Amino acid sequence: MKYHKLVENAEHPQGFWGKMMIKSMNKGHSELTDWALVHLEIKRSYNVLDVGCGGGKTVSKLCTKIGNGKVFGIDYSELCVEKSKKLNKNNIMCGKASILQASVSSLPFDDDKFDLVTAVETYYFWPDKLNDLKEVYRILKPGGKLLLVFEMVKSDEEPNKWDKVEKLLGIEAVSKDGTADILLHAGYQNIRTYSKSSTGWFCVTAEKE
Repeated sequence: MKYHKLVENAEHPQGFWGKMMIKSMNKGHSELTDWALVHLEIKRSYNVLDVGCGGGKTVSKLCTKIGNGKVFGIDYSELCVEKSKKLNKNNIMCGKASILQASVSSLPFDDDKFDLVTAVETYYFWPDKLNDLKEVYRILKPGGKLLLVFEMVKSDEEPNKWDKVEKLLGIEAVSKDGTADILLHAGYQNIRTYSKSSTGWFCVTAEKE
């Protein structure tokens, strides 16, 4: 029962179980995020966007890496926005962070604004992946990068590993080749993939021309 309630709140956390899910995500995704961020150079002047910021842990991590830049976080869950603002209270007060309620399908930002966009364990929930990737492309600066980070990855070794979660949430685990292909189709270049065999983690970076 507890597992089902938590998982059901993965996409749009709300109420008591939503709060528990946000807490779980902040803790559970921390090492995954640290591993993925190693594959990027993040300059202190960067403007960064975290899509699906959840409880705000990734925003907090990114704020430690920038100086005169700024980190934005968006989530379409009102509860996530509230929790992320609370966690990043000091970063928001000093102008280093801003948290907004918004959807990846219609980003409230000008063209060519961001040096880096991150999405940790949220891509599965994007409503129209190809067009959403194009929307992210729009707000990236030329030469800007997108980082997608995954734990739910299809593999020949464990083909049924994520069946239960996929069925419960109506989502699909990603494949490495499929992710690279859709990024190419959305217009990205210099696509690079990284895997950690001991955990099954996977991340991909892609660049705007």
